Amino acid sequence: MSTATRRSTPRARSARLIALAATLAAVLASASPARARQTFFDYGDHASAEDALEFSELFLSRIVYSELGCPSRPVWLKLEAAKGETLHVRLGMPALPALRRERPSLALLGPGLPRPAGLPFEAPAGVGAQVLSTSTVRALAAVREPVTDSRSWLLLDRRIELPEDGSYSLVAWSPEGHRVRLWLAVGDEPTEELSNVDDPVERAKAFHQPWTAPDLGAPCSPMRPPARTGGRAGDPATASCAHAAGPARGPLPALAVVALAGVAARRARRRGPPRA
Repeated sequence: MSTATRRSTPRARSARLIALAATLAAVLASASPARARQTFFDYGDHASAEDALEFSELFLSRIVYSELGCPSRPVWLKLEAAKGETLHVRLGMPALPALRRERPSLALLGPGLPRPAGLPFEAPAGVGAQVLSTSTVRALAAVREPVTDSRSWLLLDRRIELPEDGSYSLVAWSPEGHRVRLWLAVGDEPTEELSNVDDPVERAKAFHQPWTAPDLGAPCSPMRPPARTGGRAGDPATASCAHAAGPARGPLPALAVVALAGVAARRARRRGPPRA
């Protein structure tokens, strides 16, 4: 090997290392935003067209977690779109045993769609509807959410070309009127992290846990009012739902708060009394 070759070897190695570092940095830079998305939670506040969650720019990645509480009400999303745009929508549920037999339905409402028929909710005047039922889904496809590492069942994955300019709505509901947890994801392109709560990752993890989900899959039934009230069974003024209306609106569902408090207490006992 010549002297010139020996002198050039360190430079060549350095150049290769620099190129490798640049490649790795580019990969990491492109991978990080891929996990970024907008995350929203619905606790029964978006149960009608007037109260829908509103989105524009269909291509941006968004997910909405919803519990159809008791009484079971639909969740509404409103989307502004242009003719020819493609809507990518996915419908799923947490992989919980209580939800294994549940098959929520999804409808797309908007201009240029067939006339709606048989919808279990009131649709805005002058819009058509495309119903996407999951009742024929037999084998549940399991997917894992990369940010929270939570396991879900994917029920529906569709791309729909929208026929007209205007406002469209996505509506998900339980055909049986059961208490169901589900999520709706739209769009594919990474976007800035945005949420309507302060702790979206913690809430999403709790959303997939069975100990935060009492009575999932159960039908809602009215409770008889106590005899001392003088009310009559079935009276709207006195009847109430047999199950809670949904998760607490605080930082975490109530059961999660209790569980976390217990963990903190056990850790404190292990650490012993504070040093002077």
